[in-house]
Amino acid sequence: MSSDIVIAWQLEPPKVLIAGDGPYAVALASVFGTVSIQLAHLRAGPSPTSGGRYPCVFDDLKLVLLVVPEMMPAAEALRCHQDVWKWVEKLSSVGEHHELAFLFILPPSAPQIYEESLAVGLMVAEIDPIKSGHAVWRRSGSLGELLRLAGRTRPVDAVGLRRRRLSDFRYIALTRLRNVATEDDPIPIREAAMAVLTAFQGQEYHLDLFCRPPHHQNGSLFRTWLNAAVTVDVTHQWWADQRGKIAGWLAPVPTEYI
Repeated sequence: MSSDIVIAWQLEPPKVLIAGDGPYAVALASVFGTVSIQLAHLRAGPSPTSGGRYPCVFDDLKLVLLVVPEMMPAAEALRCHQDVWKWVEKLSSVGEHHELAFLFILPPSAPQIYEESLAVGLMVAEIDPIKSGHAVWRRSGSLGELLRLAGRTRPVDAVGLRRRRLSDFRYIALTRLRNVATEDDPIPIREAAMAVLTAFQGQEYHLDLFCRPPHHQNGSLFRTWLNAAVTVDVTHQWWADQRGKIAGWLAPVPTEYI
């Protein structure tokens, strides 16, 4: 399917990308005069041509609308966001420097905390269409409102997103923990675990956003481990038994993309 949709985009390069499943995504694609991509195909990534190359069909792409399903956790929506940038990296001639405005299209029932989780995952204080290059819109709104919001959202590129991520205190704390996880000394482990808990103090549930799927399950295991690491006697034997678990819970750090 990824090859088929790229062929369709070669015939008419999109200015708007609609990612999502079901009739709402299809209807939006019709409104914007483009072809939507299902989330499973988004996850799989684009396929190269027979010559092993990726056609630059995203050179005109300016706007992405991610239609978030009713029961999709914020962590999974952020994973889809990352997948979009993987496509852009391959299908735009300027790669990580390609600028996009990104809209999360949420179900009407999505609570405010969902937006807060998206902001934490994007490492911004709030999702502001001008400052963050991202916006949130609920499907209960009108098409006119959506179009106005899309027009107000200032595009950003992956370079700026990566720079923002690298300077975020939560990311720094998690990176430090990843780094000391390869060491044999348990003392830095306790210190790094305490730094992570401090960074997420009062919002430990947001650790789900940085864990592998199933996000909540692995987030729960990770939170339990963090609390144990700062309270139990972290001996060499304890650490020898625990050290391999962190990599199984935390999502890998993106290196090529945002």
